Amino acid sequence: MFKILIIADPKLAGGDLLERIAGLCETGVDAVLLRAKFLSEEEFRALAISVKQICDKFGREFIINQFFNVACELKSSFWLTSAQIDLLQNFSDTSDEFGLNFAKFKDFKDMATKFTTISPALKIYAPAHDQAQAEISAKFADILIASHIFATSCKAGLKPKGPALIRKIKARVDRQVYALGGINKLNFRSVLDVGADGICLMSEAMRCENEREFINGFLADTLV
Repeated sequence: MFKILIIADPKLAGGDLLERIAGLCETGVDAVLLRAKFLSEEEFRALAISVKQICDKFGREFIINQFFNVACELKSSFWLTSAQIDLLQNFSDTSDEFGLNFAKFKDFKDMATKFTTISPALKIYAPAHDQAQAEISAKFADILIASHIFATSCKAGLKPKGPALIRKIKARVDRQVYALGGINKLNFRSVLDVGADGICLMSEAMRCENEREFINGFLADTLV
């Protein structure tokens, strides 16, 4: 069964963000990533605590993007940015503005390994915009995010990579791969057909009128 990961961004949310996340978690999504790059660390931490409480209530995986210090504090899964992958690749002892350096990341990964027996387990996610980046990201992450697969307003003017990117990555690295970018109920089957282990939903998930109907659009023909 493929996984459904929701990217929660306050700027994209139609209505109350926390209510939207709760509705999606209750419906049965597998994981929620909180992305809010425009917030200060203090503001992000406060929001992350509230989102984590919702995820914990429904037994969903909670993932933090970019704010490494907060991920350490809350013991959540973590989604590395491309810049953070570059920093790790250079084995840097200098921390970025979010508290990440190579030594701290190694400690975090060791901690995550100890949590593999809990549900949901802590995982590390990283971008895979092309095959070369996928091979680098695979050194640090459990799950790779292939993007952008289909045309999306978030990447206006940029040519999508298409499902073929997923097939290429799966052929070269032994990691789970999730598809991101323009995924909807009409095209998601094509990424599963080439080996995607999960799909990431963002804009439509944040603005859907009914969370249950929205998620069931992806699950209806997979339920036995």
